[in-house]
Amino acid sequence: MHYEQFLIEHEILPIDCEKGKWNRFLIHHQSPKDEMSKQEVKRYIGQQVGNRNGLYVYKNEQGEILYIGKGKPLKNRLISHYIESFQPVSGDTKDQRWHKFFSQHQGIMEVWWIELEGEKERQIIEKMLDNLLKPLFSVSSRQNIKPNYVHKLND
Repeated sequence: MHYEQFLIEHEILPIDCEKGKWNRFLIHHQSPKDEMSKQEVKRYIGQQVGNRNGLYVYKNEQGEILYIGKGKPLKNRLISHYIESFQPVSGDTKDQRWHKFFSQHQGIMEVWWIELEGEKERQIIEKMLDNLLKPLFSVSSRQNIKPNYVHKLND
């Protein structure tokens, strides 16, 4: 079975709020004006995803898929990416690659997320989505070309 068909049958694709299991919120990736603003954004992220585990997809204002990731819990990863958009995160053992990437991609972001409890399930579906959607930042570091069905990321 092909990845795309499998993901459609399991309601992972298309990524939208009406037909599938996905949720969506907007976040402004930019340096906050002060510590209070930074804390408000962190609180907002926590309100959106709670302590759920799952996958997320970052999409910019131009409709490009920037990154696909997983989190346990989601809020920790999403808060980390928000902070990485304006400063390096202490303890980053991966050569600040997320900071380098997210600092170049500022502005309003759509964050699509889906709750998935199992670690293996998150890993497998993340790889499938990464392979199909070809995000600009890919953990597998390959050249990315947008497939024709990326337009399925509907509001």
